[in-house]
Amino acid sequence: MKQHLITFCLLTCAFWAHSQSSSQCARALSQAELAFEQGRLSDIIGTYTDDNSGFTRCLDQGVFSVDEEIRAYKLLTKAYLFQDNETMAEEMFVKLLKVDKEHNLAAEDPAELYLLKDKFKTEPILRVAVRAGVNKSLPTVMQTFDSFQEGDKRYNENGNDTGLGMGFWGEVLAERHISKGIEVAAGFQYRITSYEIEGEMIVEDLNYVAKNTNNMLRFPLMVRYSMNYDKKDEDGNRVGLLPYFFIGGSYDLLLQAKYIDTRRTGGTAYTLPAGSDDLKSADQVSTSNVSVMLGAGIRARVGRAKVDFFSLELRYDNALFNYINPDNRWANKDLNFGIGHVEDDLTLNTLSFSVGYTKSIYFPRKRKQYR
Repeated sequence: MKQHLITFCLLTCAFWAHSQSSSQCARALSQAELAFEQGRLSDIIGTYTDDNSGFTRCLDQGVFSVDEEIRAYKLLTKAYLFQDNETMAEEMFVKLLKVDKEHNLAAEDPAELYLLKDKFKTEPILRVAVRAGVNKSLPTVMQTFDSFQEGDKRYNENGNDTGLGMGFWGEVLAERHISKGIEVAAGFQYRITSYEIEGEMIVEDLNYVAKNTNNMLRFPLMVRYSMNYDKKDEDGNRVGLLPYFFIGGSYDLLLQAKYIDTRRTGGTAYTLPAGSDDLKSADQVSTSNVSVMLGAGIRARVGRAKVDFFSLELRYDNALFNYINPDNRWANKDLNFGIGHVEDDLTLNTLSFSVGYTKSIYFPRKRKQYR
């Protein structure tokens, strides 16, 4: 009990000290702003260059709130501008941009500050997007094959033993804004997909289920157009919701392809034996492919500065080439004649949904013509 009481007292004292310090810093900033209004620019600069001043300690020790820090660096920028010290004005403006990435100037800000901002690149140099979600496989059969089958195969119908062909994926993209809402993005994606097939055999009461699952490492490249990218509301703030759509392509590298829970039922039951379930090792599937994609989504600006994004996205991927290696279609006798299944020629397409977060990365710097 005594130990808890001591801890509580120490925390209370620390909170009181921080509150007192914050109050003193807010007062120091207000006094500096008053000095600017009165034209005492030398006093402001002198206070900042004095390491022992409360104003400087508040900046150096991070006591100012984010909004107060923005006000302080903006005040110093203007003070140095009006003292014709452009070098220090630029230094203060860079510090301002590090706190407020895309600082919007107010109507009452002086023309000199607008001219200074025009000398700098304030847009992000890069964005990094992380997305994850679910996918549903949509195999498109180009030609059918069978051994003892009767009737059509059923893909992902969720009837009896077949499932919906669901999988998961995640990706990391580097994104760059080009102009007027047009962006390019490239990166890598890890995707798990599956498709499930059910069929009947010519012998009465015999049927089978074959479940094919695969893991791919994909390298997408896309072009995106975001609506409302530069649009502002009546208060001069950027619009918070950005619908977008995109097109692109991907090089797909197969890491693993296996049958899981593949069996024949009715009559004499038969399960695919170990060693016959690895499609990649048996060279029964293509180890690489190329896909095209299109999609749409919406991004919401998040964070204090509203420069990062939370996104929801719907995407369709269409493989261009056969997923199955036709040269080895009949190589797996346990599958072809034990189970009674033969793979069709097909493209493995997917419909996916994802959620994501995009982080904007900034490096405030002067434009080339002003360096």
